[in-house]
Amino acid sequence: MFQYIYISNYKINLYSTLNFIGMFILVTIAIRWNYKYGPKFPIGLSILFFIVPCATIVARLLFFIFLASPIIKMNFFDLNISGYMALGTIFGGIFGALVYLELKKIPKIEGLELFIPYIPIGGIFSRLGCFCAGCCYGTVTYSIFGICFPKNSLPWVDHIRQGIITSDQFFSLPVHPTQLYEIGMWIIAGIILITTRNCKPRKGVIILLFTILCFLMRFVEDFVRADYDKVVWNLDLMQILALFIIPLSLLGI
Repeated sequence: MFQYIYISNYKINLYSTLNFIGMFILVTIAIRWNYKYGPKFPIGLSILFFIVPCATIVARLLFFIFLASPIIKMNFFDLNISGYMALGTIFGGIFGALVYLELKKIPKIEGLELFIPYIPIGGIFSRLGCFCAGCCYGTVTYSIFGICFPKNSLPWVDHIRQGIITSDQFFSLPVHPTQLYEIGMWIIAGIILITTRNCKPRKGVIILLFTILCFLMRFVEDFVRADYDKVVWNLDLMQILALFIIPLSLLGI
């Protein structure tokens, strides 16, 4: 639950660092599979120069558009202020990969399906970063799963704002560790995606299956997420989107 670590005089943002490590690992494994078992497309680690900037920009844009308060919106260009949306990281990274595939004249669907089975690796590292930063936290719970976040963390600040704790308390109330829940779901999604890929499905099935799993995870998780406002029927925006995207993706399969 530490947003930064210090090495000598350098402050390292754990969220950004873990996201990069996750992307590097998933890209490395996908490239290895491409050359050892796959179609052997001319893909190298240079793809990271397209994925990482796009993932960072889109993730930050979505956060500041949909989640940031009006005061924080003024600090968009201050990279010392944390502000990223995990789903934006995924889809921004996919956009960067599409640009790379276009430049390399590689078929886009087949090219993307090299990487998609390993996106859960990036998801795991991303949610570890969220856990360190204290973002994407859950609702208050007094079950055995509850975790208290330290003073000045986002859950602590939110509980102060709600008036359910006082500013002299050193920890928030116990909340659902939704970041850890999602890590477990990403592990299951990764097993499903890799197993399906090994069965050699038709072109496009992996992409649609990933979309279904991604939005299904969010639909389930957001019932105990505290950082999204409910829109209608006690559902937030991501859950409402899931109600449309999941059936359409199933129809596509």
